[in-house]
Amino acid sequence: MTNPHEEECPNHMLPEFKEARLLFTVEGKTDEEAAALLSNLWDFNNNKAKLVWDQQWAAEAEAQQEECEHLGQEAERQHLLCKQEEEQAKQEERKKYKNKFSPIPNRLLPATSLLHPSQHALNKLCKGEYVPLYFFTNKGIREAEDDGSGDEDLLMLIQTDKGPTFQTAASAKAKKHKVRDKHLT
Repeated sequence: MTNPHEEECPNHMLPEFKEARLLFTVEGKTDEEAAALLSNLWDFNNNKAKLVWDQQWAAEAEAQQEECEHLGQEAERQHLLCKQEEEQAKQEERKKYKNKFSPIPNRLLPATSLLHPSQHALNKLCKGEYVPLYFFTNKGIREAEDDGSGDEDLLMLIQTDKGPTFQTAASAKAKKHKVRDKHLT
């Protein structure tokens, strides 16, 4: 359907409208009066077509606006769902890895030198093996420092259940001073 707002009234005096003018000239009217009457009828019908066109265009525009609003609401809902899922995943990760998300207090660095555990204890930690708590106490650290003669690479022959084996001097000395965890104060 063409836009009735863009249409122009035809000239009803042209020869192609002669039959239409004959319908109105029968009653004793002239050709000019019949052409004016046909023009009025065309205007009346064109105005009706314009109203129908405008109503259809308004309905289509309203439907498009509703569709845009619906799509916008759907996009917003999807965005909210995505945010909720991310927040839920973060909360689950925080529950699973509590130590990872524990707050770090804002304190000054200690002015005194830190005591480090023996090399034997650090090696066992790196391997993921069990290290008794004694090696991390002040007494255990001091004894490891006193015994540590800088001979970390020296090997000593140790008697075990499986027979004699070689072991580093630092780990052999560390085993001598070991106090069980339950006996610590």
